[in-house]
Amino acid sequence: MKKKTLMVISGLLLATTVAFAQQRQQRSPEEQAKMRVEHLDKLLTLNQVQKDSIYNLTLSQAQQRATMKNDGGDRKANMEKFKQLQEAQATKIKSWLTPDQIKLFDEQQEKMKDRMSKRSSN
Repeated sequence: MKKKTLMVISGLLLATTVAFAQQRQQRSPEEQAKMRVEHLDKLLTLNQVQKDSIYNLTLSQAQQRATMKNDGGDRKANMEKFKQLQEAQATKIKSWLTPDQIKLFDEQQEKMKDRMSKRSSN
């Protein structure tokens, strides 16, 4: 009887631990912008002006997304707004890049779209 009880408690503890571990941690807009710049710098070897410009843009848009998310509202409408922000962000970022960087950026964006479409089809 004690073994069964111990096993049930262990199982519940394990399930709870896994559930908490799988929850995504929400990053602040500042953290999101910093991570985006670091990722792009690693991919594109950005100069300081590009880093600063991209940081300011991504920070502003991350703050807008956080506001929309916190305001609630229609999820589908918010997703469409998020998509529009993302497209505008990509266009603006490309305006600061060299032709070689644009090529790499576009390739990265295409890979990301492929991963997202695969994930949504599962």
